Amino acid sequence: MKISIIISLLFLLPLFATSQSIQKPDSLHHALKMAENDTVRMMTLNALYVHYAENNRDSALFYTELTLEIAKKIKQPLWTAGSLLNKAYLVQKQGNLSLSFKLINASMALAKDDKHEKNVFVPKSSRRGADPHEMRLSILGGGYHQFGNTYRLAGNNEKAIASYKEVIRIAKENKSETGAVNPNMNIGSIYFDMNKLDSAMLYTRNAISFSNSSGYKTYQGLMLMVMGKIYSKQKQLDSAKYYYRESIIVSREQGNVASEIAAIIALAQLYEGMAQTDSLLYYANVGFRMASRLKVGAQIASSAELISNAFKRKGNLDSALAYLSISKIMADSLNKAKTEKLTEFQNIGFEEQMQLEKTAQENVAYKNKIRTIGLIAGLGLLSILVFIFFRNNRQKQKANKVLETALANLKSTQSQLIQSEKMASLGELTAGIAHEIQNPLNFVNNFSEVSSELVDEMNEEMNKGNLTDAKEIANDLKQNLEKINHHGKRAADIVKGMLQHNRSSSGVKEPADINALCDEYLRLSYHGLRAKDKSFNANMKIDFDESIGNINIIPQDIGRVILNLITNAFYAVNEKSKQNIAGYEPTVSISTKKVEDKVEVKVKDNGSGIPQKILDKIFQPFFTTKPTGQGTGLGLSLSYDIVKAHGGELKVETKEEEGSTFIIQLPL
Repeated sequence: MKISIIISLLFLLPLFATSQSIQKPDSLHHALKMAENDTVRMMTLNALYVHYAENNRDSALFYTELTLEIAKKIKQPLWTAGSLLNKAYLVQKQGNLSLSFKLINASMALAKDDKHEKNVFVPKSSRRGADPHEMRLSILGGGYHQFGNTYRLAGNNEKAIASYKEVIRIAKENKSETGAVNPNMNIGSIYFDMNKLDSAMLYTRNAISFSNSSGYKTYQGLMLMVMGKIYSKQKQLDSAKYYYRESIIVSREQGNVASEIAAIIALAQLYEGMAQTDSLLYYANVGFRMASRLKVGAQIASSAELISNAFKRKGNLDSALAYLSISKIMADSLNKAKTEKLTEFQNIGFEEQMQLEKTAQENVAYKNKIRTIGLIAGLGLLSILVFIFFRNNRQKQKANKVLETALANLKSTQSQLIQSEKMASLGELTAGIAHEIQNPLNFVNNFSEVSSELVDEMNEEMNKGNLTDAKEIANDLKQNLEKINHHGKRAADIVKGMLQHNRSSSGVKEPADINALCDEYLRLSYHGLRAKDKSFNANMKIDFDESIGNINIIPQDIGRVILNLITNAFYAVNEKSKQNIAGYEPTVSISTKKVEDKVEVKVKDNGSGIPQKILDKIFQPFFTTKPTGQGTGLGLSLSYDIVKAHGGELKVETKEEEGSTFIIQLPL
């Protein structure tokens, strides 16, 4: 389903949203019971529509019908016009374009007559102010907005853009930044579908700017999702992932379930392109469950297809076939219904549409049709599940090849990401390596000098004929040579480790001593920081579980994760020590522990901790709390992906002003 169709179906925040709109439904239902007159009842019913519009459209349609009934009863034509637009939006979501067009025209006919500005009730708490003229202009803008939605669904992009631009003109005349948000967003989404990415970026950024300045953020999640889509098309995958995650967070905060579903499915599609099958399956499943609850057929179909693709990659062809069938059945049913509605819309003139009447029988028939679609999908799934029990193992063998290909793609993608951060972590190691390699070289130099003196003494004793003393000196010389050999090998091992760290990961796991890895990177990180800042000092504590032994990991990758966490910990305690707190001793500790079938590596510091307001962002690409030039913002993001690729988890526990603990969990 095209992104602009998803967005263009979404209407402006209902025309008369007041402070009641943000109340919980329980409070609104109580207010409805306690309403003293029809005016209060009308406002409360509209507030209930606002609450349910993107969460339960059956309930939203019920409450907007009641609002419309009262508006007509108490002779409030502008409220009637606004409620007609709200109803147009809901039937538009059902795909009934002809009825939607009729309702929009009826609304516009009322809003174009300026005599209706007299005796209209406009609540002072309305976000559109208490001016009847502004209210009427807002309804006109809403009508053009819905015209744009309908033209978009009918496939007429030019008329859709023209309608949205008319909304922008009215918003400008009305001095309403709020009114300019959604038309800019929808124009941006249409340009995205037309692959005009520069124009799409311009209008979407305009929408986000108006959204921030006006405080109207109901659909900001969708705007962020379009930004993610644009970056995804431009192959800037880290930026795309960031905007998708931000979209999910903002949509959830605003209670916009439809927007949240769209962002989740977009993120699943991104992971599909990156061949990250586990993440693809997780987000596709979440999207499928949420779309099913909201009864959004198109998103049920797209998420089911993504789940099918994930199971195919995992080699589970039975489940893949089951979900593919759900997707096809739902998509075919929707396409058939859409074709019927579009044909009806295209065959009806505007004047004739104004004379149509929607009967109760049509409503019942439509709902029965939706139920029939659901029943057909259920029966189809049941038939497939019965059939798959009789499938043979030949298809599973084919699936193994698909799985191997997916894993190879995953490893390739991961290695490229890690390589991009390679030089940053290598810089952290350089000073530490220089310090570490200096020790064995000092031993080699010292023992070489002593050995040279021993050779001279041995020659003197041999010249004197004192062979006993000469043999003792020879034994000392042999011990010195053994020590020179030992420390030479130690220097070679350090150089080998540096070369391994610098080398791109092969993606092949091998047995490695996790305790030795932690100990080595702790010392390298500490001495590296000491070389940069002679005033830096910190206590180091280790607590290793010797029963762990070797575990299968990619040493270069996990080493890079450990180095990043330790370097961050030293940075945290160093920053806190600059505050000159009495009695404060900067301390960084690292420990390992075997827990059931996992190994836990904990890196703990007693720095200032991580503020709760940014805790959810620390694993996002390019997010950093360090000053400009001191951090890329990729360290924790890549560390998270590396640990995930090992089948593990990377978690954080923190308390402000007390410190943080990062926990790596790796499977044995």
